[in-house]
Amino acid sequence: MFDLDHQASAPQGFPWRLFLTLFLPVALLILGGAWYVGNERVQEEMSLTRSSEISNVVMGVRRLDDELRVPLAQLRRLASEPLVREVAETGSLAALGGLEGLFSRLVAYNDLYEKVRWIDAAGQEVVRVNNVDGQPVAVGGDQLQARAGTAYVKESLALKPGEIYISPLDLNVEHGEVERPYKPVLRLATPIHGADGQARGVLVLNVAATRLLDAFTISLVEARDRAMLLNSEGYWLKSTDPEREWGFALGREDTLGTRFPEAWSAISALPSGQEILQDGLWTWSTVYPLKVDDSRDARHIPHWWVVTHVPRDQLDHFAGNAWKTVGIYTVLLLVLYGALAAWLARSVLGRARAVSEAARAHAEAESALALSKAQERFRLVVEANTNGLLAVDEKGVMALVNPALAAMFGYRTEELLGQPMDILLPESVRPHHGQFLRSYMANPVARPMGHGRELMGQRKDGSLFPIEISLSPFHEEGKLFVDAFVADISERKQVEALHQKIEARLQLMMQTNPNGLLVVDDQGAIEMANPALERMFGYGPGELLNQSLEKLVPEAQRGGHAKLRQAYLEDPVIRPMGAGSELHGVRKDGSSFPVRVSLAGFQENGRVYVQATVIDMGA
Repeated sequence: MFDLDHQASAPQGFPWRLFLTLFLPVALLILGGAWYVGNERVQEEMSLTRSSEISNVVMGVRRLDDELRVPLAQLRRLASEPLVREVAETGSLAALGGLEGLFSRLVAYNDLYEKVRWIDAAGQEVVRVNNVDGQPVAVGGDQLQARAGTAYVKESLALKPGEIYISPLDLNVEHGEVERPYKPVLRLATPIHGADGQARGVLVLNVAATRLLDAFTISLVEARDRAMLLNSEGYWLKSTDPEREWGFALGREDTLGTRFPEAWSAISALPSGQEILQDGLWTWSTVYPLKVDDSRDARHIPHWWVVTHVPRDQLDHFAGNAWKTVGIYTVLLLVLYGALAAWLARSVLGRARAVSEAARAHAEAESALALSKAQERFRLVVEANTNGLLAVDEKGVMALVNPALAAMFGYRTEELLGQPMDILLPESVRPHHGQFLRSYMANPVARPMGHGRELMGQRKDGSLFPIEISLSPFHEEGKLFVDAFVADISERKQVEALHQKIEARLQLMMQTNPNGLLVVDDQGAIEMANPALERMFGYGPGELLNQSLEKLVPEAQRGGHAKLRQAYLEDPVIRPMGAGSELHGVRKDGSSFPVRVSLAGFQENGRVYVQATVIDMGA
């Protein structure tokens, strides 16, 4: 490789030319590898950051959803209280006193509520209980205010029975002024109708949203310094800078849109997403309060945005750290290899021809020994492998067979060596296999064999069994060979066939069952309904999916039915429903008919589901 015969005439000193010849190609490879690794590290850091921000936003949305379940359920229970109905019908002093006591108990046991009110049809507060430092305080006389002009009273009085109004999240106002210190509040209201169908008043729960917002902040353990909650107009409800909060209630035009117009344009265009903009990484998702509950009777549901913002300088810091680490290792590699190249350059020029020849002979001997050891290790690995392995030449003759493959096909190893591979194939395939082999040898690439087709092998006794084969070509001494890895998949095929049979049988039982069958989740939503049940209630295929179970119950019984359903979920045992009473269902056209219902509960993915069998007793 080098002109050792002219060593004597070579210039004295460091052999720079030889050094550069050795160093530069590898140095370029190191630098190229460093560039690739650095980019991968940056992308990995960015991917981790993206995933973390998405997880933080999802955690915030879920926490808000969880916190808002309770007040809606309690408002519905409160509206169904007989005492509330009595106040709506009679308005007697005794009933009003009882209602005040009911409100006081609710506030005493639920610090979630800032106040509970009964407002008559004229918009005047009649009964009001405030939460003062955790204690219920009844308000009377001149302190009761006229609320006829408020949006939540107007909207609530216009609702149908059972519907619920959900207000935007804002600050509490007393006597026309924002109360200080600020009290964030979310109002839930529902009208109470008399026997004549006229609205007699409104039940209002003022949810103390400070607890809601604190729970939101606590849930964002890793993102408290960059997470925010916005209303639908982009005003801050919760921010890392308290001075930005509640701008709409305090007369300030300070929104995300005014400060970050590019980010707000992206956020307001999609319900959820993630974008890298000039000013950093923005991640967001929309919160629809109470969407996880049975909210089909709720009206005017506002929406909020949970948003996180990782500033551009923080993203650049992540990238800088990644490049810094890669740079340090790259410099170390270049220094180490430079030292090695320098040593090699000096060593090569210092060797004599005789030493070089001796070294070459020694190297050849070592190489031969290493090759022999490698071949022996390869033989041991092949023979000890529990998977079937064989190698065939260009003509399809088996040049290598391991014991596992021989046992799989019922042969001894020596019986297969030198034999054509065709003896392992079904007789019906053998006439075509030669053409397949020639086609593969013309374009040999590593791939699975028989993609999209079921492959079979034939044992020595003639029996067939399903197999999977992976092919891998290689060259040895100028000849082309193909490695084949063979797996017996008989057991897997049997399991798959059994699963398919069970699934088909269950589907057939469901579709042909003459009784109505349905499955309901723990929120009362219909997850599945068979054709018999859809016909029984007058619905088309798929119309009932994700609908409320109470849709099939007479309207007068829906409130009580929801309570019974929740009670059953606490002890879901197999039993008939409505023992001792006559049950009725409601068809799509509104007509009712007698039914008999049997229930059975089961759990799936940590949730409780109920299966109901429904029989039309009028048929």
